[in-house]
Amino acid sequence: MANRPIPDLTRLALRVVIDAAARAEAGIVERTWGHRFALAYLVGQRIAQPWQAAHFWEHLAYEHLASEFEHGASYLDTTALTGCINNWCYAAGVDLPDLRRLGRRYFPDLEIEAGTQDHPAMCNRYRPGERDTIRSLFDARMLREFNEGPEIVHPKDPAWVVRLDQGARVMDQMIWGFPTYVRTKAGVPLKPRPTNNARIEKLDGYWRRWAEKPEHRCLIPTAAWAEAVGPAGEMTTTWLSLDGAPMFAWAGLWRDSDEWGACYTGVMTQSDERLASIHERSPVILRPGEWETWLNAPLPDIMQFDRQFPASEIKVEPTRKLWGSGKEAPLNTQGGLLPMMTGNKE
Repeated sequence: MANRPIPDLTRLALRVVIDAAARAEAGIVERTWGHRFALAYLVGQRIAQPWQAAHFWEHLAYEHLASEFEHGASYLDTTALTGCINNWCYAAGVDLPDLRRLGRRYFPDLEIEAGTQDHPAMCNRYRPGERDTIRSLFDARMLREFNEGPEIVHPKDPAWVVRLDQGARVMDQMIWGFPTYVRTKAGVPLKPRPTNNARIEKLDGYWRRWAEKPEHRCLIPTAAWAEAVGPAGEMTTTWLSLDGAPMFAWAGLWRDSDEWGACYTGVMTQSDERLASIHERSPVILRPGEWETWLNAPLPDIMQFDRQFPASEIKVEPTRKLWGSGKEAPLNTQGGLLPMMTGNKE
């Protein structure tokens, strides 16, 4: 298959659908006649099955909510388009694209440069822990009364942060993610997307407008954070936490926004090499003696937290929950995970 010449029209059709999938990764979901023509061509060349083309067309139109679970959080199905593209590139004999990196064309502020080969996105769900534990551990008063919030926080969910108010620590509730706008090539603004992670090495760049002001820094109470582990289509959820501690302080930034009110983002740094197989980036974990430095020190001083937190102090808890759907992954007779089925089942 590698030596078979690939027609120019096939390459063009694949470029069209790959570009469409990259736009969808950035939240841009405009469908055009060009997409429809490219899909029809790929079906006619027996590179795509009709059901695959229909599946791709449907998922290109909207952010598909896979399911909703007991904590009220919705899991975004982000693998439908990628699965089609991978199958078609393989059938045509061309190299597989990196859709998330292509998506940076349309969403340059999206933090997608980190991660493993199979899952380049950084942490986008975590457990904040209980309100009373947060209040006691951080010695913070409630700014005002809030609802409890979800047990597992996803981007655009409300959750607890600890910040300074007139020099004293207070518990506030904000939306996870800074709103970032995306525009089409024609310049039409689309709905904002939450940028929920900030790279610490970019605090003196893109994030400087907030990072250099101590009043825009916060502590994010975190009991555990989640990462996706495994090959694409078979990723399961792994939880990581501070071993022997009920929660820790994750370094954060916050600001007021017109779109969502007060919002925050978590700061990420390089993972310990022993955790790199899970994810090459980890939250900036602050020890209790470092909290005041993060909340008060000038910008150059907080760059000391660009460090690898020791893996020996991190508890790793793999689960059988599939990252995309939240369902239990099936087991084979030897107790291992069954491979996920892809493609049309005859």
